[in-house]
Amino acid sequence: MSSAEQLRTFVAVFRAGSVTNGARARLISQPAASQQLRALERAVGGPLFTRAAAGVEPTARGRELYAEVAPLLDRLEPVLAGLDGGHVEPVRAPVRIGTTAEHFSARVLPALAGLDVGVSARFGDGEEVVRLLEQGEVDVALAPTTPRRRQVTTVPVGQEGFVLVTGGATAPRRRFRSLGAVGEWLVDRPWVAYSHELPITRRFWQQAFGRPFAGDLRLTAPDLRVVAGAVAAGMGSSLLPGFVVGDLLAAGTVVELADVREVVVPQPWFASTLSGADGRPEVAAVVAALSARG
Repeated sequence: MSSAEQLRTFVAVFRAGSVTNGARARLISQPAASQQLRALERAVGGPLFTRAAAGVEPTARGRELYAEVAPLLDRLEPVLAGLDGGHVEPVRAPVRIGTTAEHFSARVLPALAGLDVGVSARFGDGEEVVRLLEQGEVDVALAPTTPRRRQVTTVPVGQEGFVLVTGGATAPRRRFRSLGAVGEWLVDRPWVAYSHELPITRRFWQQAFGRPFAGDLRLTAPDLRVVAGAVAAGMGSSLLPGFVVGDLLAAGTVVELADVREVVVPQPWFASTLSGADGRPEVAAVVAALSARG
């Protein structure tokens, strides 16, 4: 059994999250896949996976090996298939995308429409999905930040502006004459946000109003869609990405208090892949679709 076969099975199991599903993707039996993994573990000198409640989890050594070999193997896959006499189909595993749940729903799903690819989503904040990419647990990381590793290819996929909003039913009836007047109105009024730390909110208050945050924080929820819903329900005001509140603004359930585009710089978003991973046609197609929408 060649080491290339063992590595192909290892990559398939890593991406599938289980030996059974990895073996199915490789068109081999589960015992054969297990045998190949054991041989590879003997070669590298340690376990590559541990058992989990629903399949297997990669060890630290498994993540390192995946990050090293997966992009190269993806490039070599057509050659290896040819050397096998064309009888082994290349592994067509789903493209694993890491991003926030809100961004996936609003931006990624429309971009994927019409693409003939399988997708597996992992949700987390920017730093988390970048870490997942570096550990080899996602193929594409979509975030407003980029990995520090050199072996990473990064493509800009657009910018996301922020909107200062409040509930349509609780909005002031008068128009504010200045951004400073908006700030005075917001003092001690209910505010809803993504987290207690309020990094974007605090910076915004200082830049826009020239003062520390002075709202009455009533709700925090680690899902921007929930925060937007809270604004629509009249629970407070907030500063949110435009893609989260676009439909609510159109429906009038939330209203824009003031144009803050000159104060809050739009946030760039990037699609990052381990160098060489774009050799997989499915990964390249996803990144191209996301870039086109940007």
